[in-house]
This record gives sequence, structure tokens and C-alpha cells, in this order.
Amino acid sequence: MRHPTVPLPRIGMRVIKTAVAVMVSYALFLPFGLTYREELGGVLGQIGPLYACIACIICTQSTLGQTFRQGISRLIGVLVGGILGTATLLLGPALENLWLKTLVLGLVCVAGVWLCLLIKRPTACGMACILPCVILITGVTGVTRYYYAIARMIETVVGLLVALAVNAALPDHRPESQREETDRRMEVRNSTRKLCVIGDPVSHSKSPLIQNAMLRELGLDYLYLCQPVPRGRCGEWLECAKFAGYAGFNATMPHKEELVPLMDELDADARLIGAVNTVCIREGKAWGYNTDGAGFLRALADEGISPSGKRVMVLGAGGAAKAVCLKLAQAGAKVTVCNRTPEKAEAICAHDPEHLHPAGFDSATLSQQARRCDLLVNCTSLGMEGTGSQFADFSFLDGLKPEAAVVDLIYAPAQTELLRQAGQRGHRTVNGFGLLVNQAVLALEHFTDTEIDAEKMKACIARVL
Repeated sequence: MRHPTVPLPRIGMRVIKTAVAVMVSYALFLPFGLTYREELGGVLGQIGPLYACIACIICTQSTLGQTFRQGISRLIGVLVGGILGTATLLLGPALENLWLKTLVLGLVCVAGVWLCLLIKRPTACGMACILPCVILITGVTGVTRYYYAIARMIETVVGLLVALAVNAALPDHRPESQREETDRRMEVRNSTRKLCVIGDPVSHSKSPLIQNAMLRELGLDYLYLCQPVPRGRCGEWLECAKFAGYAGFNATMPHKEELVPLMDELDADARLIGAVNTVCIREGKAWGYNTDGAGFLRALADEGISPSGKRVMVLGAGGAAKAVCLKLAQAGAKVTVCNRTPEKAEAICAHDPEHLHPAGFDSATLSQQARRCDLLVNCTSLGMEGTGSQFADFSFLDGLKPEAAVVDLIYAPAQTELLRQAGQRGHRTVNGFGLLVNQAVLALEHFTDTEIDAEKMKACIARVL
């Protein structure tokens, strides 16, 4: 019986830097006996390493490429919060009233965040100012309150400075290309042309992030936006897009099939698949394309996989599966479409009965089909990040030929449980990142009429995802 293994988490540089920073900050106080000793009196009697360690953890847990910048922001935030908190101490005995203290704490925290936003610092600055406000206002009473306040400020500033120093001193082993801070600012000119993605819902889409990254890398004068369009309103949106001067747009669910009859021209893949995911607007006319199937074949080619003459087992019968199956059949593969709802699989197979054959999704059928296939492609959402859905049983992988590759269209997570299980059995595995890049590159080529190096774009997109 095969027992599942639990992968151990990797200890990354961020974890190491945090641990080192905490140890260093603690060591700065301990040799001098600065651990809250009342007999020392004054500030020294109140000081200790606790808040220095907290500040170290907060600062070094920032994204590695931005730790220095965010550390400075937090330092500014601590100073803003410290000034506000110390000024509030002038209220003296009035702060002993619980209700007044609660109200003042809320007002001072809001004021601190507002001041940090006013000086246009990142969010880290505003969040950092809250800590000293809480420390100062809720601290001990009487004259020792001021000693307490100063001690907490010293600890926090020491911790932040240690974190910045450790981050600068320890090496960064990431590839050079990944060390650059991602700049997501876009310069918009009067000549800038607009692109977007439409859907319902669409706010979760990564298309703006991906396309704007490629546009910056290529130096093209376009801006890519996100536009919610309700189901059934594509016709109205198309007229608006033409009027507003859009160069084109991508479409996600549920608009891909709705757009087909609205197009003035359709490319061969859009006709074949019966869905449009890319629309170019040229001289008032709408040209519809589908880049999903071609993007998938390009992704296979990048991995050195040719579907011609192979037996392919496709899991799922949704929109993505349809594009994949029809293009695989066109490339000369024999495809078995496995789906829980037989009617959906049969509908896809009806387009090319010679190359496409429907099958069920039960454990026995999957095992039977797996023994015959040369390539397995998962087009379902099983194993996708955030869905919580998963294959009930992976035993069908035991019947795969040793040389059979397993492809999953999912790219988040990068290694789904299906790919992990296949890898444990010695199979070559490929995730959906290549498809994501290639279909996006194809769309951008249509929009800009520019030939694009997909390999170069892979590195560009990997930096922003």
C-alpha cells in the first residue's frame, strides 16, 4: 500500500534572515543586562529586547526585494507613531479612564495612518505607526510612563536598524533577474492605446498584471485594464469599446461563446472551437481569435512534446478542454475525453469523431484509459489553488506507460497533487505556466501586430506572478 508523503517546507533566505536578525537584536541587549530591571531605574530599568525582536520580524518578513524600502517606511512610521503617542501622554491622568483611553487610541491610530498617507509612504509606514501608539498609550502610569515610552521606542528602532543591516549583509541567492524591484507604474500618453480583459466576474484576472509586464518589457505604448461586463451585454460593450478607441480586449467566462456571432471576422481557431477569447478592433471592425488551443500546442512544443500519432487522455469537457481536444485532434492525436457528464464529452467528440472519443470519469474507466495513453492532460479545476477540490483517487496513474507525460493546465499551485503523484511514479510533468504565457503572447501579437519572443516573456511574467 502506497503511503502519502507530506512535503517538508523549504527554509528560504527570508526565514534565515529573520532568525539572524532576531538573535542579533536580542544579543545587543542581553550582555548589558538590559532585561527590564527596576533596580536600574529610569529608561534603563524599562528597556529590554522584546520590541526589538518584534520589529525585526516585521521588517524582515517583507518581500526580499523590498525589505530595505519597507524597512525605511516602517522606521518613518514608528517615528510618526512615537511622536503622536508621546504627545498623547500629555493628557496625563485623564488616560486612566478606560473609555477615554479607547477613544484616544482610535483617534491617534487614525491620525497616524493619515499622516503617513499624507507624506506618500507605502502602506507599511501607516501600519508601523500604530504599534508605538498602542505601546505608549496603553503602557504603565505615572512618571514611569515616559521612561516606558522612550524604552519601547529605542527597542523598536534598534530592531528595525538590525533588520536593515542583516538584509544588506546576507547574500541573495535568487537569479539576478528576480532581484530587481518590480515597477508596476505605467506612463500614459495621449498616444497610448487601450486594451483590457472582460468577464463576469473578472476582478480576479491576472491578465492586466501579465500583459502590462510584457508591454513594459517590449516598450510598447499600450495600457491593459480590467473591465467587468455582465453576462449578455457583450454587444453593448463592443460598441463602447469601438467608440472609446480600444485596440482590443481579451474575454473570459462567460463571454467567449457570446462574442462569436458579434464578430465581423473570425480566425480558423475561433471557428473551430466556437469561442473567442481575443478581439482586435481595426478600423471599426471586430476580429475574433482564440489563442487557447494554439497556446497549448506551443506549450507542448516548448517541452519537446509532439502530439502527432499519440494517444492522449484528456480529463474534463469544459471550454479549455474543448480547445485542447480539437487542436490535439487537428495535430493528429487520438484523444479520449473523460468527463463525469457523458453528454459534454460527447458534444466535444461530435466535432471530430475520427479522432475524438468520449469516456467516463469513474476510477475503473480512468485506469483502463490510462494504460493506453501516451499523454495525460488535466483540463479540470481539480487541484487548483483556492478551490479546495481534489481528485478522490490517483490510482489510475499506476497504469500509465513509463514514458507517458502528465500535463496539468493549472499553474497555481505550480505543482498540483496530480503532478506530484505522477512525478513520484517517474513520469515527466508539465504545469500550465507555459500555456498561460503562450496564449497571452499570441493575444498580444494579435493586438500589436508584433512578433514576440515567448521565452523572453516567460522570465518577465515569472517575475510578477
